[in-house]
Amino acid sequence: MLTNHHQDHCCPGFCDCLFPRCMEVTNHKGNILDLVKCRCGEADSGHRLDWLWQTTDSSDAQINGRDIIFHPTYSQGTAIVRGEKPLKAGKVHFWEMRIITALTGTDVMFGIGTENVNLEQFKFHFVSALGTNAQSWGFSYSGKIQHCGEQLPYGQKFSQGCLVGVYLDRCRGHLEFYLNRRALGVAYTNIPTDPDVLIYPMVCSTAAKSVISLVSSTSQEVTLQLRAFQTLSKQPQKLEELRQMPGLKSILQSYWFLAPPVRYSQRAKENELDLGDEAVLCPSSKLRLGRKQKYTETDGANIDDDLYSNAHKITLRRSLDSGDEEHTTSVHDMCDEYFHYLL
Repeated sequence: MLTNHHQDHCCPGFCDCLFPRCMEVTNHKGNILDLVKCRCGEADSGHRLDWLWQTTDSSDAQINGRDIIFHPTYSQGTAIVRGEKPLKAGKVHFWEMRIITALTGTDVMFGIGTENVNLEQFKFHFVSALGTNAQSWGFSYSGKIQHCGEQLPYGQKFSQGCLVGVYLDRCRGHLEFYLNRRALGVAYTNIPTDPDVLIYPMVCSTAAKSVISLVSSTSQEVTLQLRAFQTLSKQPQKLEELRQMPGLKSILQSYWFLAPPVRYSQRAKENELDLGDEAVLCPSSKLRLGRKQKYTETDGANIDDDLYSNAHKITLRRSLDSGDEEHTTSVHDMCDEYFHYLL
């Protein structure tokens, strides 16, 4: 769980690219994206794009391929944009967005919503639109999540230069958010798995000339291979060993979002958090814990209930026949149960 000290401060950007200052954005008459100077190569990363944003004439958002400029002239309410395709049931979906401008105002949110979300409902009202009712789920730039009008603390506040990722498992009904390619833990476990319920990726903003760019969007079939890699990827200390195995190269590329590369800016490195502090315990028997809890090895009763949520917090151990001495299981032992599925 993030400490209050970390929650009170805005998350540093993902890289040291040059992003436009507020006055530059305000005074610029052309394409705001022209003001961005990429230094890290992320702009040319070539990540997969299975879908882009949907264009509607009535929206107060200008869409150009992967880029959204909310309220290009001035803001008089909340603009909501959704993806052009529904996110199919029975699959896992991941998409990532880069925040180009400083986020200000009532709210800027990232998340999902059903086909019943009225994209123009708050066109003349400044609100936190995603999660106002049962039809949507949202993650605010304030660090809070919202569903059915209930806001809960979740992570750090974030703004310009950050990467926001969304992981949706429509097989299990799980929704999880990433910040600068760090998983923040399962936020909700009540996402409809019914294929008749159409769910779309969504973004909303009340801030004038706020710009969001889609970095990647991928959808994968739920297979035993994916689940096996998903479990193994939650063991950070083993990932480097997995990366050295030639037979896993194509799998790592296909499921890169489960073990994403991290490129922190110099300022972010100075404030780097421990991965363990970001893990949460979210049993499937509850919609979401009212308060995040860390997993400890004494909480063994919960391991089988939700291996996925806690896998990166579980140290795999075994007792030796000669006594009570324990040692951490090697990657080869750990793979006995999963590894052949990956190949």
